[in-house]
Amino acid sequence: MRFTCSRSTRDPIADGYGQTMTEYALILAGVVLVLLLGMLVLAGHLSNLFHRSAPEAPVMRPPPSAACDPHYVGACVPPPPPDLDCADLEAMGITGTIRVVGSDPQGLDPDGDGIACD
Repeated sequence: MRFTCSRSTRDPIADGYGQTMTEYALILAGVVLVLLLGMLVLAGHLSNLFHRSAPEAPVMRPPPSAACDPHYVGACVPPPPPDLDCADLEAMGITGTIRVVGSDPQGLDPDGDGIACD
């Protein structure tokens, strides 16, 4: 009995035992897409990928070291300069009843009733 070793000339890809270059490219593209989406999710930027909202308007705040003007009671109104008006105070988040004590250096009480920005 004699055994012979012969090589097959059959193509393994044609027989379904391997991937073509196109299949490898698709697999690689899928892996890259999954990795990129994973990085975006971990970085917290996935929601920004599909829509961008308008940036929020910055809120003006007095500097933390600014002293309060003693002529105003009820909120911390920064002393002049700068010359502030009621719209500036609202933009800085200074709201509520503000009473004027003595003079009104900012001109926030034009009617002279003792209450600023009313």
